[in-house]
Amino acid sequence: MDANEIAAALSEIATLLELRGENVFKINAHRKAARALETLTQPLDHLIADGSLARVDGIGKALLAKIETLHKANRLQELEDLRAQVPPGLLDMLRLPGIGPKKVKLIYEELAIESLAALKEACESGRIAVVKGFGAKTQTNILEGIAFLKEGEGRVHRPVALEAAGELIQLLRNIKGVERIEQAGSLRRARETVKDIDIVATLKSGVDPEDVMDAFVAHPKVVHVSGRGQTKASVVLEVADSGSMTGRSRLGADLRLVPPESFACALAYFTGSKEHNVRMRGLAIEHGYKLNEYALTGPKGPLDCPTEESIYRHLGLHWVPPELREMTGEIEAAKLEGGKGLPKLIPMGSLRGIFHNHTTASDGSATLEEMAIASRENGLEYFGVGDHSQSLGVANGLKPKRVREQWAEIDRLNETLSGIHILKGSEVDILEDGSLDYDDELLAGFDYVVASVHMHMNMPREEMTARICKALSHPAVTMLGHPTGRLLLRRNAYAVDLDKVLEAAAKHGVMIEINANPWRLDLDWVHVRRARDMGILLVINPDAHATTEVTNIRFGVEVARRGWCEAKDVFNTRGLDEVKSFLNSRKAMTR
Repeated sequence: MDANEIAAALSEIATLLELRGENVFKINAHRKAARALETLTQPLDHLIADGSLARVDGIGKALLAKIETLHKANRLQELEDLRAQVPPGLLDMLRLPGIGPKKVKLIYEELAIESLAALKEACESGRIAVVKGFGAKTQTNILEGIAFLKEGEGRVHRPVALEAAGELIQLLRNIKGVERIEQAGSLRRARETVKDIDIVATLKSGVDPEDVMDAFVAHPKVVHVSGRGQTKASVVLEVADSGSMTGRSRLGADLRLVPPESFACALAYFTGSKEHNVRMRGLAIEHGYKLNEYALTGPKGPLDCPTEESIYRHLGLHWVPPELREMTGEIEAAKLEGGKGLPKLIPMGSLRGIFHNHTTASDGSATLEEMAIASRENGLEYFGVGDHSQSLGVANGLKPKRVREQWAEIDRLNETLSGIHILKGSEVDILEDGSLDYDDELLAGFDYVVASVHMHMNMPREEMTARICKALSHPAVTMLGHPTGRLLLRRNAYAVDLDKVLEAAAKHGVMIEINANPWRLDLDWVHVRRARDMGILLVINPDAHATTEVTNIRFGVEVARRGWCEAKDVFNTRGLDEVKSFLNSRKAMTR
């Protein structure tokens, strides 16, 4: 097992222990060790070999032994025993928003319910509402949560699918005779969650496709072969997934082998989306052609289509980047004659700094200096600290005295660190009444303020909308953090009128964050485009709680690209001097 797989196993142990009502310190120790493994900055093999893993914070002697066993033997008897003791359906119930292990344990003990289906039936018959500590509202929330899970059934977060696809593609690239190979499907379109992996490949002449198929279905993460032929194989993978309550998920993967002359058409077809493909086929018919996954065919036979660009050109279009293929106006914009023109999408790797990040001062796992250095090592010019404000006690929010101490530390580091500048910021809670979590005097001392909702997330839509809009009217607020509070596949967005929130942001000149944490990706791409069209400045932040999470910005850039953003639409594509000038002028206007 690698570090992520072991972290998933330790997380699963913690969850199973909690369902059994075990010691809370033992539970938390496993979760802390899992988090430590997820944020390692060096290869696990090396840390085990030289004995330095024992010095990693959160990994004691007992947990070290478990990690080494999992790494070497790929199994742990304790985990297998716990799985046998806890009905698997209880883990499914834990995926419900707002339903923790204690409630699941109570439901199981009081009503002998051990599956989502049985829980749904109990809610519909009113039996959950009468259990002590639940009530009618909780019962309704459970039913809504079950419906939410049904929507996302079988899907995984983007980085989980990307890692699995990368392993499969690397495996196939290592096979002699594989000529061209690319991922397709929703993964190539940069969708936030993915149901399966699509891979398209070609072979050199004379290569036996059976050899390639043998390697594909024999990948160690394959747990089921759904189908296999000369040109297509379908498998189910089991992968480590820290976003899942069990620490593991399953997703499908399809490999299609096509003739070299069909590669571009197959790649375009299997990239989709369905709506985009339908329009492309219709456009081909208008030109007197026929388009499918094999070829673009005219009256005299197949047209020469060595690349996707050539397919689009034959149909009178500029090439449409995969992220835009959602049938939201891209075809009309891409027309060679009369089209409005596609945006010059923000390039990957174009961010020059970040603002919303956490350190050990609140709930991060690395110091201010370590986070700043990690940002520099990832090619950034500036790092903005955004630790939590005082009311968020669960995240060790900073009281005013600690804020001023952090400012002094920032001043010291800016004098000694080269190649990176630290900006003074805070993720300030938007309180229930829409006021901010610090007084105006302290707020005035920050370079910028990220205003976010973390508590009282079940407010009615009108009240939540008014709450956020009031906060955006405060002159100290620079940007709105994770605007809807959603956690992909885990928690729905809170009820809010986003159109009114965007109008308030535009009115008060507040930026909207694209939170690049891959479990959030909030704002979503649809509203990113709406915000861009309204002239609202976007800002991409990793919401990093560890040095390894600075690279989350790539997922935020993908969301911006799906929202038709160019570099000019995103604040942190600007250099340090321009950013400081902008922030200083904004502060001057509010004095």
